[in-house]
Amino acid sequence: MKRDQMIEGIMRHAGISKANVSRFYDGLAELIRRELVRNRQFVLPGLGVLRVRARAARIARNPQTGESIQVPAKKVVRFKAYTSLDEALNGPARKSVPVAPPEPTGRLLIPPADEPSPQ
Repeated sequence: MKRDQMIEGIMRHAGISKANVSRFYDGLAELIRRELVRNRQFVLPGLGVLRVRARAARIARNPQTGESIQVPAKKVVRFKAYTSLDEALNGPARKSVPVAPPEPTGRLLIPPADEPSPQ
């Protein structure tokens, strides 16, 4: 979704002028930027959290030439959705059920230490 589409959608939903929505959007973007620089996270109530993470340096490969290149370490922003948003997108979370190990069948490949191996 482009910036203008977002502003148009908010304007229609909230009944606010396009100029006011545009100023709000610009203010929100600036607030998010400042909070990420200062506190390394920004909470979007009801949606999730934007957090600054450190990405380690690594060696990557140029897909066109196959050449290995060194990618420097840098900071990136990650979004972690709240459970309510995640469930709205994916349905309720399924709880994992522990599976019992299978019953042993056949003979043992390694004989117990107290028994001599059959030869």
